[in-house]
Amino acid sequence: MIGEGSGIVPDRGMNYLARGTLNTLMNLTDADLTQDTRNLTTQASTNARMSADTPKGLLAGSVVSVGASGTVVRANQGDTDVVGVVVNNAVGYPYESISGVGSGKCVYLHGTSSVFTTDLYETRNEAGNADVAIAVGDRLYCSQNGLLCNASQATVGSSPVIGIVLIAPSTTDPFMAVQMRL
Repeated sequence: MIGEGSGIVPDRGMNYLARGTLNTLMNLTDADLTQDTRNLTTQASTNARMSADTPKGLLAGSVVSVGASGTVVRANQGDTDVVGVVVNNAVGYPYESISGVGSGKCVYLHGTSSVFTTDLYETRNEAGNADVAIAVGDRLYCSQNGLLCNASQATVGSSPVIGIVLIAPSTTDPFMAVQMRL
């Protein structure tokens, strides 16, 4: 529990501070466990929050939407059927429970009463050629990679607002706090 409860453990991408609802109704797809999130787009490959060590599959803090036949999938920019934010990496980590793989279920957080912190979000614009800052009060949307982003990082169009930034990430603390709007 040391480090885990404090929110400073380095491999914990999402922590909920005020929990609305955790949902496990939807099933994972093969892509939810195997997709190489870092290589989806130029924006993803230049993201400062991901590295060559980033696990494959759905990541804690990424956005999910409804897929076909009772599945949950990585959300895409412009999806209107967004349902929440993933709580744990789908494939887990070495030496810990890999319950997503074992159960075929994805745990995601939703509800407007939810507040969470995450260190996984877009750090570049859509083209991947410029850094973009996230500020307190920014509305967050789903990027083309299924990550949280502000309006300067994506073409939001009719995309739903996922949340509002309560505490912006900084160079000394990469976590941002988000009040959900779903």
